[in-house]
Amino acid sequence: MKKILLFIVLVLLTILIIGLKPIDTSKENSIEITGIIKSVSEGGAKDLVFELENEETTYYINRGLENGFELDKSKRDFVGKKVTLNYAKSWTPLAPFGTTCKHITQISIDNKEVYSEFE
Repeated sequence: MKKILLFIVLVLLTILIIGLKPIDTSKENSIEITGIIKSVSEGGAKDLVFELENEETTYYINRGLENGFELDKSKRDFVGKKVTLNYAKSWTPLAPFGTTCKHITQISIDNKEVYSEFE
């Protein structure tokens, strides 16, 4: 019984460690998409969240509202505009079949870069 309990604890600990590792936000680990911004809102911990037309996935700039973006200004400046964004490819055992909210690594609006995590 102790061996089974130890095995279960080790498996859960491994899943937790893998699930909490940081997201790789490099350009090589990013996927690029384009679309029209339907809405901008606040989500999570001061994240700036974008919804695109004809997309079920939402995209967010991590802590965007703490790092130079203002919600009202972003709504005025971005809604209805064409966007090209890169988001990080990621997998976690906490969401093994994917998630509908993706971490933005770079965003350009009307061909002008407005945010980037790339060096």
